Amino acid sequence: MDLEIRRGLPGASAESDIAEEMQLLEDVLGTPERGVLRLWRTSPCLVVTSLLAQRKEFTAAAEASAQRGWPVVVRRTGGGPVPQTHGTLNVSLAYAGPRDQVPGIDAAFKDFADAMLNALQSCGVTAAVGEIDGSCCPGRYDIAIGGRKIIGIAQRRRQGQKDGQLLSAVLVHAMVWAEGELNPEIDQLERFLDEAGAATKFRRGVMGTVQAISGVSADAFEAALRQAFSGLN
Repeated sequence: MDLEIRRGLPGASAESDIAEEMQLLEDVLGTPERGVLRLWRTSPCLVVTSLLAQRKEFTAAAEASAQRGWPVVVRRTGGGPVPQTHGTLNVSLAYAGPRDQVPGIDAAFKDFADAMLNALQSCGVTAAVGEIDGSCCPGRYDIAIGGRKIIGIAQRRRQGQKDGQLLSAVLVHAMVWAEGELNPEIDQLERFLDEAGAATKFRRGVMGTVQAISGVSADAFEAALRQAFSGLN
């Protein structure tokens, strides 16, 4: 895959940073001959799905959370509520192709997860794929070190066309807890969920950051990611 690599630092707001990720789908529909890998960070926030935003308590709970310094952003990829921390690294891969040639949902997840595992392995870290019960946003393609989740993966697709050809665009996103601590951020998430009428208690011992668990720095892991994704076909 011909891949353009972009790096994104926190912008004007977490909402604008996350909206920019969705723009990747349009970008690759316009240039299907080239994929985009975006490695980016945003300011601390709580990211939730539209289902939660439909609750009657949501608006008041989101306003209260923002006043505490934790704005709430609604995302359009799947999954559950998660905190974006100062130590979170986001990895977004977008590509497009003829509709009958684009990998299926599970295949796209697996290819992406394999690249993440290869990056960790190149840093001397052994990790595994599988749902981590009790974690934030648990899913079949969670990535964990020693049973502690460090990465969650989501996906979104969009249809389009160029020069009369029907295309499908794929966006696979990983939220990597790369460095720092998680407990204070999870406290904020649990408080918001309680106020939003969706009280949830997470299992703190099944989550962690790459650096805290393995000693690998965020910079070293980001360099490994660039190398691993550059090798994708």
